[in-house]
Amino acid sequence: MVHLSVVIPVYNESSLINELVKRVKTNVNLITDDYEIIIVDDGSQDNTWNLIENEAKSENRIKGIKFSRNFGHHYAITAGLHNSNGEWVVVMDGDLQDRPEVIPDLYKKVQEGFDVVFVSRQNRPEKLYYRIAQKTFYWILRSLSGIDFDSRQANFSIIGQKVVEAFKKFPENTRFYGSTIKWLGFQRGSIIADHGVRHSGKPSYTLRKRFNLASDIILSYSERPLKFAVSLGLLLSATSLISAGFIVYAALNWGFSVIGWASIISLLLLFNGTILIVLGITGIYLGRVFREVKKRPLYVVSSSFNLSNIIQ
Repeated sequence: MVHLSVVIPVYNESSLINELVKRVKTNVNLITDDYEIIIVDDGSQDNTWNLIENEAKSENRIKGIKFSRNFGHHYAITAGLHNSNGEWVVVMDGDLQDRPEVIPDLYKKVQEGFDVVFVSRQNRPEKLYYRIAQKTFYWILRSLSGIDFDSRQANFSIIGQKVVEAFKKFPENTRFYGSTIKWLGFQRGSIIADHGVRHSGKPSYTLRKRFNLASDIILSYSERPLKFAVSLGLLLSATSLISAGFIVYAALNWGFSVIGWASIISLLLLFNGTILIVLGITGIYLGRVFREVKKRPLYVVSSSFNLSNIIQ
């Protein structure tokens, strides 16, 4: 076991691997020389893996894991945690927006008695409309998932060995690092740090990937969509009964009769659409159960460096 592990998932980051390793080593050495840096290549299509290999050849404390294809950011984090050996493990993104210079501050904070410490980002360089959209996104996410997400926090954190061991016991196919750590509990803390500027290249996290990730979180950690579907069905049923009662009462007392096909067709479309929504939500949950029962591996490793026994 080493004193400190650093887990870094990367995808098509060949333009910054050397700078990333240099800055991480510089700041980790301020804490200890008993460390390992685990870089997980999430199926990159560029020269990322060759650069990781070159760094690992020059120093055995740098370790590399290469996926057979792109499995996803949080699966790469999972692979890094599965193969880490540190008493403390730092998890950070590899685009240098999580600044390696913050690692000593994370380590100092966790020594106060915390098991988990996350970085709350400030002075983010995003445009105003993006920040507004992000706050709206997290509000919806909190409402539907039931998890108290902080929009200032992402993956940049440090966790203790007992937290890592608890994380490894999670068998679910769907992976999201932040929500899993929150679910585990333990003593949590946070620090505030400036958000870094991307060193080079383009972000790989598209709007579509963010939407899919949010859907995974909501469906994996909450039953609220199902409860919402039931509530919607009950509301429409109650509305229909009230409307039917009113029509009968009006016909008996005022000689009122229902005329017009447009209203009838509109109601039929509304109720049929509601039924399809409810069935669709239920079907999504059943589909996720189907994924889980197949028991496929979370990821497949095609290559590794400086790691003798890869855990998959």
